[in-house]
Amino acid sequence: MAILLAAGNYFGTERKADENSCFKLNITHYQPYTEIHEHYHENAYLSLLISGHYQEVHKHTDHILSPGEIIFRPAGYNHANHFQHTGGSCLNIEFKEEILQQQALKSLVPGSTTIYQAGTFEYLYKLLYCFINNIDSGLSEEYLFRWMATHDPHQSHLPVRLPWLSKAIRILENEPEERHSITSLAARVYVHPVYLARAFKERTGLTPGEYQLKIRIQKAMALLFRTRLSVNEIACSTGFTDAAHFIRSFRLFYPATPHRFRSALKS
Repeated sequence: MAILLAAGNYFGTERKADENSCFKLNITHYQPYTEIHEHYHENAYLSLLISGHYQEVHKHTDHILSPGEIIFRPAGYNHANHFQHTGGSCLNIEFKEEILQQQALKSLVPGSTTIYQAGTFEYLYKLLYCFINNIDSGLSEEYLFRWMATHDPHQSHLPVRLPWLSKAIRILENEPEERHSITSLAARVYVHPVYLARAFKERTGLTPGEYQLKIRIQKAMALLFRTRLSVNEIACSTGFTDAAHFIRSFRLFYPATPHRFRSALKS
């Protein structure tokens, strides 16, 4: 008989976890030769294999997942897993059912199990990087809404004019120290958050969170050139939680730490 795993529960050892109003994220680790018997999850979720290999068994079919591959499992999907000699680690992204219902997101989640080859959705790997390195948790929500937008059955070409886009950009530029979630920003410009995630990225090349992060980094760069403020002081004055957060974010845009960049200016 299959085991039910309630919301937020996984086999393996949980190494890292976070959640927001719509999703729960965690990284689980599995010892070599771990055998996970038939089970199913209360909520639908994505699972990105970070390391190792495992066999996915469902009824009379099976598939060997390799690092970088992603599997979407709908709620109630019965399966078993058998890890190989190296064990493994997975990033799990769980969708909260009540939020899917409340925000009319249910149709944007696939109805059947799907395996995606490594590299299929670049923003899910960006999500993994940001999650591991504690970079702006709001970006995770944006990347997931972007993934959901690809499953919109009513998706069509964007109109030439998006009157709300300039307003959204002004909000991000005028309030750089504020934490704007994708849902709060969407509410202020009166569009659906999934639509905003898709349209903003297509028109600007960045998600709203990346756009705001870029503004903070630009401001920080000016301070590196023009002042003698320490890296910690610059971090505090540009909306980062601490120097470590600033350094990790800076390296998303430049191949050096702020300190090394400033030192290079003096050489």
